[in-house]
Amino acid sequence: MEIQQPPSRHPVVLVFAPHYWPAFRAGGAVRTLRNMAAQLGDAIDFRIFTRDRDVGDKAPYAGIEPGRWDDVDGVRVMYAGDRQRGVSGIARMIRDVDPDVVYLNSFFDPNFSLQPLMARRFGMTGRNVPWVIAPRGEFSKGAIALKPWKKRPYSAFCRVLSLHNGVIWQASSDLEREDIRRVMGTGSRIRIAADLTEQVGPLPGVQPERTGPMRVCFLSRLSPKKNLLYAIDVIRRVRQPICFDILGPREDLAYWETCQRAIAQAPAGCTIEWKGEVPHEDVRKTLARYDLMLFPTLGENFGHVIFEALAAGVPVLVSDQTPWQDLDARGSGWVRPLADPQAFVAVLESAAGRDAAARRAAAVAAHAHALEVSRSAAVLGANRGLFLDAALDAAPAG
Repeated sequence: MEIQQPPSRHPVVLVFAPHYWPAFRAGGAVRTLRNMAAQLGDAIDFRIFTRDRDVGDKAPYAGIEPGRWDDVDGVRVMYAGDRQRGVSGIARMIRDVDPDVVYLNSFFDPNFSLQPLMARRFGMTGRNVPWVIAPRGEFSKGAIALKPWKKRPYSAFCRVLSLHNGVIWQASSDLEREDIRRVMGTGSRIRIAADLTEQVGPLPGVQPERTGPMRVCFLSRLSPKKNLLYAIDVIRRVRQPICFDILGPREDLAYWETCQRAIAQAPAGCTIEWKGEVPHEDVRKTLARYDLMLFPTLGENFGHVIFEALAAGVPVLVSDQTPWQDLDARGSGWVRPLADPQAFVAVLESAAGRDAAARRAAAVAAHAHALEVSRSAAVLGANRGLFLDAALDAAPAG
């Protein structure tokens, strides 16, 4: 398929992503890529190759033609159907785009990581350019422990074919850098560039005195990695009235059935309900209705939902498996070890007793934390440098 590309004076970065806008069920990776394209577009020409539908959807997005490059908010995007996702089709697309850098947003995805790497390995992609891989938290200890029967042979296959030789790994934090080294070896070439975030608006007005139980939410995909079952167990142990709302797509139905059985055993005074999915544009205003967000995830490379809660002025209670290690020191939330569920219970019981003034102070601290993160020039520079330095390495001398 012949692809006519407009001339560009910026380095071209070809992005492979399992999902992109308008997908919202896929979580923070979509927001990361959208923020990256928006904030780095003055220096980098991103071309994004992605699925033609959101997680769980049987039909493609309305109004798109699979295999065609479309303009999406100023970014060239190809929403690929089944016919465009084979090794030969991907290789042909890479040759046509002729990028300066190829950027993969998964390690384990067979369509958007394995197949491009296979094309690269067998010399089907044209000129030799740098490849950057962002594993997006897939190498955290909690994530690696899930479905080992599937991940171990996949990893072994990649090693046998040397698919990842010479790639640059992107870590979103020091924590993820160590995860990458543990899985891929200490000699891996790693650049740290934290996820880019959206702007933070003003903090909502004064919160009223609470008249009912403390309002707590969980917002994420309902899957083992996000650890909802653990959250339900913690909520059931709280000895004060509590209202716990579960928000997000039911990604793993078998896991959700297990969670439902645990919900059915909630004691009196403990209300636990699933409230459905939340489109991205409604996330902050939805979160702002709550006193606290509980998120005992098994591992996050960044944790966009944590940022979104803070931006909404909602303190967060998270596991020790995210980069957000300074919440206690900042007064914007709490970090507790997964090995000690009673520590989570203690935080919730203490938070339930806060008066309006204490809750307002926590909201101010949470919002200030998100504001500082969103304005980080260092993070923007690290992301820009990740691609520009790689493109410079690939540029011909002269």
